[in-house]
Formats: sequence, C-alpha cells, structure tokens
Amino acid sequence: MSLLPNAPSGLVTSNVTATGLTLTWDAVSYDEGISNYEIYRDGVSVGTSATTSYSDSGLTASTTYSYQVKAIGANGKESALSTAVSVTTSAA
Repeated sequence: MSLLPNAPSGLVTSNVTATGLTLTWDAVSYDEGISNYEIYRDGVSVGTSATTSYSDSGLTASTTYSYQVKAIGANGKESALSTAVSVTTSAA
C-alpha cells in the first residue's frame, strides 16, 4: 500500500488584478509520481494543473478569496489540502 502524497506547500499568488491572478506552489515529490494538482477556491474545486502554477480568472474586484491545492498521485491517491492562502483582488 502506497503512502499518500504530501500536501503541497509554498503557495504564493502573483499578477493579482481585479478579475484574475496566478497561483504557484512547490512541487510535491512522490515515489509514484504526481499526475496533477487540483486547485480549490473558497473550498470548491475550480480546476487542475499538470504544473506548479494555475491562472484563475473571472474573479470579482475587491474580493478576498482563499486558495488551497491538493496533489494527485499517478496512482490516483490524493494528498490532503495545502494550507490556505488568502488574496484580495484589486479594485476595478
């Protein structure tokens, strides 16, 4: 039985505008390999990424959002969610 992947760490937001942002994090090392990462905004899955970055769009100006990321192993096993990072979008 394989252990679960570690939760991603080092979440950082950049390129924050009124309607979008870029989220990056540290790669997770896992013996079975990582197939992708699942991104959560305010507790709801909003997409996946095969890399350690994700661009989110369609956001509302001057609104605070909370992001977390989960690593998904090539064997289908999922990590716990990362520590949340909060970001407030720019004013319109």
